[in-house]
Amino acid sequence: MRFLIADGDQGYRKFIRKLLERNADVNVAVEAADGEEAVSSCERSKPQVILMDLDLPRFGGLEVIRTLKAEFPKMRVVMVSRVADEACRKAAFKFGADAFFSKNAEMSRLLSTIRQSSF
Repeated sequence: MRFLIADGDQGYRKFIRKLLERNADVNVAVEAADGEEAVSSCERSKPQVILMDLDLPRFGGLEVIRTLKAEFPKMRVVMVSRVADEACRKAAFKFGADAFFSKNAEMSRLLSTIRQSSF
């Protein structure tokens, strides 16, 4: 599986990259620090899954989802956020997220969801 990780926090991106790449079938194709970079990186690398922060700088996560799902409807989007209240979840799913997790979520649960063929 080819991934893109989009998060404004470089430390979190590196942590998630290391976690994902422990799996032989996972390739983190690219990382993006903001929403604009996430969109342009997806257009170039065409990942199968994007793991993205809801609160991205320069082009918020919800707008990124809407843009990417319009262009790549089969791309799976896993949204993560430090704020994981019901309003955030509903907004993410309304804009096209396939899954939503708190950044404090148990990582094994996040990985098992990503590994499913469909969310």
